[in-house]
Amino acid sequence: MSDKAPGSTPAEQTSTDPIYSLDELTRACNVETAWIVELVEHGIIEARGALVSEWRFSTATVVRVAKAKRFDRDLGLNPAGIALVFDLLGEIDRLKARLHVLAGSHSSLADHGNDDRDST
Repeated sequence: MSDKAPGSTPAEQTSTDPIYSLDELTRACNVETAWIVELVEHGIIEARGALVSEWRFSTATVVRVAKAKRFDRDLGLNPAGIALVFDLLGEIDRLKARLHVLAGSHSSLADHGNDDRDST
């Protein structure tokens, strides 16, 4: 007998290959179909497929839907507000990455400056 709950996904499976249908995603996340459609319409999650009946979602989408559910439940955000939060979180991540690169190049320049002084 398996320890996994029906519809659960192991944490190590984070493939971006579409594997969930719309029905499977709604069951796995315990949400309404209309709410998933709103998340897709607001660009919060990505659905692959031309028609709603053909939509497929990645495992990463399950994580994103869980975060969206928390924003809805804990903060009372509608899909437009959730989209804004995800955009701002993405911008913070981009700025942190840029800061990390700039800090690395500053450190590299300081090291080169010390090398020049050591050789004189």
